[in-house]
Amino acid sequence: MKKINLLLVVLAFVACNSKQTPDYKKLYSHAMEIKDYQTAITAIQIMYQLDSTDNALLDTLPELYIAQRNFESADYYTQIALKKYPDNEHFLQIKALMAQQFGRVEEEMDTYEKLYAKTQKLSYLYQLTAFYFSAGQIEPATKGLTELEAKMANATDSVDFMVSETAKQKVPVRAAVYNMKAYLQAQKRDLAGAKNYFEMALKEYPEFVTAKQNLMQLMGGRR
Repeated sequence: MKKINLLLVVLAFVACNSKQTPDYKKLYSHAMEIKDYQTAITAIQIMYQLDSTDNALLDTLPELYIAQRNFESADYYTQIALKKYPDNEHFLQIKALMAQQFGRVEEEMDTYEKLYAKTQKLSYLYQLTAFYFSAGQIEPATKGLTELEAKMANATDSVDFMVSETAKQKVPVRAAVYNMKAYLQAQKRDLAGAKNYFEMALKEYPEFVTAKQNLMQLMGGRR
């Protein structure tokens, strides 16, 4: 009889608790603590469906979707965020990243131009200059490189270089500019000039993986 009574108490407790609304904010916080981004996304989406006026966490969705490599959803929620914060640097950065991901070249460049005009950060000017060179637009590329060299002496900006399909390396903008100049000298067949600039890039930042690889490739080609 005691066993039956205990079972009834347990069943009553479970039934009572099953009627309680889950604490999705607590679930979101815990998911973020353990970097379970898919659960965090689910918690936000459920909270928004339960109360569409409670949209405080919607602005975190672009980065969470990027972490899950769901770029379509990241792009969608970035556009929503920019309707609320059209000049927000963080969301403009994500917009440029998504434009690059989907091959929207003109949008990407327009966004970097807006970011540079707004912040005067050399990392954005570097992105524009690198694009112009890759597109063969020599005049704006040369202008950008000249401006970079004029302003980079005391710069603390950095730019991202992909060192693998999934890994990036942050590189000081001065080192990045020297690496760009080295590449341009190599294109002109000025191998001595290219070697000099690659070495200058590595002097600025000895851990610069791309510059090391470029220099090794250059020296290998000279043998």
